[in-house]
Amino acid sequence: MLSVTQAGERLVAVGERGFILISEDHGVSWQQVDSPVSVTLTRVRFATAFDGWAVGHAGVVLHSRDGGFTWTRQLDGVAAAQLALAAAQAAPAEHAEGQLAEAQRLVEDGPDKPFLNLHFFDAQRGIVVGAYGLAFATEDGGTSWKSISARLDNPSALHLYDILELEGALFIAGEQGLMLRSTDGGVSFQALETPAGGTLFGMVATGPNSLIAFGLRGKAYRSDDLGATWQALPNRQSTTITAGTRLSSGELVLVDETGSLQLSRDGGRSFQVLPIPESGFLSSVSELPDGQLVVSSNRGVIRIAQEDLNRSTGREQ
Repeated sequence: MLSVTQAGERLVAVGERGFILISEDHGVSWQQVDSPVSVTLTRVRFATAFDGWAVGHAGVVLHSRDGGFTWTRQLDGVAAAQLALAAAQAAPAEHAEGQLAEAQRLVEDGPDKPFLNLHFFDAQRGIVVGAYGLAFATEDGGTSWKSISARLDNPSALHLYDILELEGALFIAGEQGLMLRSTDGGVSFQALETPAGGTLFGMVATGPNSLIAFGLRGKAYRSDDLGATWQALPNRQSTTITAGTRLSSGELVLVDETGSLQLSRDGGRSFQVLPIPESGFLSSVSELPDGQLVVSSNRGVIRIAQEDLNRSTGREQ
């Protein structure tokens, strides 16, 4: 499985071949539910206990209104390409040429571009992003979508991997160290200077105005001023960091491609590496209300009890 998240008290996981699983006992047991697609689903998120979205390959966006039990398709790559073309054709003349060429290429290529992540502000407003600079927004819960790729300072159409909302700002992390920020509610996104040269796969908020971006070869970078300046963090290992989360305790957890978990108790300034036996590639991590962690991997969904985490770190309970 590639992504797992909470939908109220329920867990929902998505992965290859369109698989969607739900658990109502904190990940002890899982049941498969019907999926309207057979393509890989890369990420799932819920805005409420009932309203959730999943994105994936072939430009698909799925929506659930009942906490993950049933799903409908709201968008696919064919429709997304046509929306991008319409947006380019309506753009002002001084900006239209490049947009139009890119949109026409999307139409000609067909539905082969994946969405890689999403963020919903509430049950109505959301953004999905993906490969080749794809970005679409909805203001009606996904009933309709519009291309917003032209709002992004991303002339090379680099892949977009994550979205983070922090203190009224929106951040998008991507390929080749791309870091975009919007301070006007997503009307426009400007590229920020960072020391990152490699791909950034994700971000996690560490506190007010503070965030960490991470990615290729174990590189991680911290900003304490909403992205105005960045500092490289010491990396304990060179394996790619794929996902992260901030725990209710304030601690930070990152996971990587080799099955290791990295824990920080000082806001991301230093990390302790904790291997997870027989876990494989780790792709997402979430905390449950009882303090357990649930991690998606190429071997399924893994639960890590709080006492196991405490024991691994030598922390007193």
